[in-house]
Amino acid sequence: MALELLLMPPASPLLLVLTGVLFWRAWMGRTLVVLGLLLLYLASLPMVSHALTGALEDRARAVQAAPDEAGAVVILAGGRRADAPEYGADTVNHFSLERARYGAWVHRQTGLPILVSGGRVGGEEPLSEAELIQQVLTGEWDVPVRWVEDRSRNTCENALFSAELLLAEGIGHAVLVTHAVHVPRARWCFEQTGLTVSAMPTYSRRPDPRSTEGFDGRGLIPQAAALERTRFALHEYLGMVWYRIRYR
Repeated sequence: MALELLLMPPASPLLLVLTGVLFWRAWMGRTLVVLGLLLLYLASLPMVSHALTGALEDRARAVQAAPDEAGAVVILAGGRRADAPEYGADTVNHFSLERARYGAWVHRQTGLPILVSGGRVGGEEPLSEAELIQQVLTGEWDVPVRWVEDRSRNTCENALFSAELLLAEGIGHAVLVTHAVHVPRARWCFEQTGLTVSAMPTYSRRPDPRSTEGFDGRGLIPQAAALERTRFALHEYLGMVWYRIRYR
């Protein structure tokens, strides 16, 4: 996690700038300063962030309706809010909440049973991320959850342990619910398990197709929101590279 933070903007460009300042008198130092500032500028542009996220979402191959052969809805957890003061305990973060809400909608449209997947990433949390989502689905929305996969610590473990539960019950095809930019990485992980998934993603990060946001003059003005989108996209690209090294 610490290494990833250093590789991501704004940390990585700022490290280049800092290194360049330390060696300013050498031509390489001045080059590093310019390179770092340029990378930070590019990472903060709506035009760049939309291009990065759009490329991921184009690879999602989303379906509009669950195929007839699907036997379950798999909702991948997206994190937690630790010690939320208003609840006096851990709860789902906005990523998990968005996925849970759409997963509940898919369940109501299809009648397919739900599997929620997400463990204890920190290792010592009282409830897994899957159990936190289950609390919301069953306790707040009256949506039943058939399977709770609570051992996984990353996306490939989500896929591995979810596939174990579903294949054991003769289910070889599932609807996958996660964020659109997360689908390519998640789909690859599920493909390694033998479980076929059809993606019904939520929360597209690309702009409304009717607008020119990110591709007009404003697309060249740095924005904090664009930097966050870039970080989110780069996390997915780095994750895909790392998983192909680790899980092949």
